Amino acid sequence: MTELFFLRLKKVAWILFFVLLLLNLADLSIKTNNDLFLNSLPFRLNEDVPKKFKDKELENILRNCIITYIDTMQISFRDNSTSELNEVNEDEDSQGGLTFTFFEDTDAEFQYDIPLPLYFEDQDSVKITYQDTLSQKINEIFVKTVPRLSYNALINVIIVIILIIFAYFNSYLLLKFSKVKENVLIVFFLLLLMSPNPDTILSKHLSDFWSLFVSPFWGILFYHFVILKTKTKKNVKKLYLNSSIIFGIFYLLSIFWFKLAVAQIWSVFWVLKSFLLLRKEYRKTHAIELKRLWAAFSGIGISLISIISLFVVIILLILIAGVSSLTGLSSLIGDSSNVFEIIGAIAVLIPILGIFIGFLWFLGSFSWSLLTGTALDVKIRSTLIYSIIGILFITFFGLIDYSLGELLQFVFGKFVGSEFVAGIPVTIGLIAFFNPVRNKVEKIVDNKLNTSELDFLEKADTFTQNLSEEGVLEGFEEYICENLIQRLPVQKVALVSYDRNLKNFKFNEVRGSDVKENSRVEDVNLILSTNKIYRKYNSLTDNPQEISSFSLILPIIFEEGMKWFLALGKKKDESDYSKKDVKAFEKLTERIKLSLKFILAYEDIVSQKYLKELSKKDKLIKEKNLQIKELKKLLKNR
Repeated sequence: MTELFFLRLKKVAWILFFVLLLLNLADLSIKTNNDLFLNSLPFRLNEDVPKKFKDKELENILRNCIITYIDTMQISFRDNSTSELNEVNEDEDSQGGLTFTFFEDTDAEFQYDIPLPLYFEDQDSVKITYQDTLSQKINEIFVKTVPRLSYNALINVIIVIILIIFAYFNSYLLLKFSKVKENVLIVFFLLLLMSPNPDTILSKHLSDFWSLFVSPFWGILFYHFVILKTKTKKNVKKLYLNSSIIFGIFYLLSIFWFKLAVAQIWSVFWVLKSFLLLRKEYRKTHAIELKRLWAAFSGIGISLISIISLFVVIILLILIAGVSSLTGLSSLIGDSSNVFEIIGAIAVLIPILGIFIGFLWFLGSFSWSLLTGTALDVKIRSTLIYSIIGILFITFFGLIDYSLGELLQFVFGKFVGSEFVAGIPVTIGLIAFFNPVRNKVEKIVDNKLNTSELDFLEKADTFTQNLSEEGVLEGFEEYICENLIQRLPVQKVALVSYDRNLKNFKFNEVRGSDVKENSRVEDVNLILSTNKIYRKYNSLTDNPQEISSFSLILPIIFEEGMKWFLALGKKKDESDYSKKDVKAFEKLTERIKLSLKFILAYEDIVSQKYLKELSKKDKLIKEKNLQIKELKKLLKNR
């Protein structure tokens, strides 16, 4: 991806960002106005009996009455002239569905189950036919409808708001703060995958065009991103061309024939392939960047696998039902049919639950990794992060204050004579806890969002894992220091050991310093004389030959006649080594100790074997020399 192409692509992403944001906000506003509050009856229906009136006058009229018709909908099936033709539930507390019949020009009757309360779209009033249970008279009345909150619509609106916030907030962070070129592909991925379809504003034709346009490409964008991150050579241009052809074909089919979900399946396939590629490259390299990407996007993988599992379960259930009906197995099952139904329901619910868990996991893990800068190399300004945390904290604090205040007002308001006075203790108590709680939250945020420490710990852990797998014998010292200075954000690294010939410690290997290898180590403070971890917080010695010029010194081996230390200079960000850092390096030095002891034992064995071989050769040479002398004597005597 060239610099010029990246800049153009970023401009296109900004344009798409603002256009879709405006469309979705307008679409959300229209849906909220149209769907959130629906016209409903000013009372509740329990079977055919009106309950919970909002109008006292209407309550007086319909008291001791049953509703027989609402407009053309038959509500009651009671026939007082003969007997009840249909059994009704006599439990007045039942809140189940309501069965009614639509009467049209034909004699056909259609039975439906509808939830209570009834909703009437674009109707200011409805005609109600009711029967007095005392006089058996049938009357009609026009009742004005009242707006009532639709909880299904409210849930849909909340979901859409969450998607809008997630998609556009994270896209903004990536476009604003990211300098990594391939991250622009994730912006397109988020906008295409998460943006709700603005079907209220757009015409049906354009709405279908947008949904089909999104389908074949969001998976390809994610696959392209993973290829660039893993530095894998793949022909992506050909893949985009094939996806465009698929888009064209299915768009034409949607116009002239019917819609198919093959385009969505195409994207799902490439997302799954992306996860397999990411997993393969991570196992090969153990790169911490790939591990973080896996954690950030693994929720999508869980959802996609759950979707596939759901289709497989449904197909298996259909096949089992078909085979059992054809073979007569269903008649043999008998009373166990309920057990099979429960097992089938559980088998369907498990992947459905996996879909929701994976989706929520993706929303949380991706946003968190982006804010902390751990997954996509995005460095968010600390002021922005603290602003977000502050808004959430104040909102949460206000909700607690309001809820507890309302509760105390309801419980104790009648005792103190004023509901306002009853809520005062809550506010005073929360104000007293405000600063301590805020300080605790800030401390947690500081610890969690300190990405330099996270980088350090995770990279040290990765290096430890690689070290245990490598088992390097030759060039062990070079391997340790070279990898540490490359993988960790430290200024210098050294391996120090005690030399019997020098009768002093020496720098076996050093990186990031002008100190000569195998040169003497100056130890004024006798740091290397004890088997303790040395960690210095304040300014260090300027003399590079002095061991106290290193910030962290950890003993690897501290035995009689064998002493090895790992010395680390300052971090590149000038921050101090924390307790977590020390624990990570203790784990690392344990690994180094095992390998080092093996190498030293190996060298000792080799050297001893070499000495034995030399002594044998010397002995053999002496024997041969004696034989030669004896032969010379014999020759002289002759």
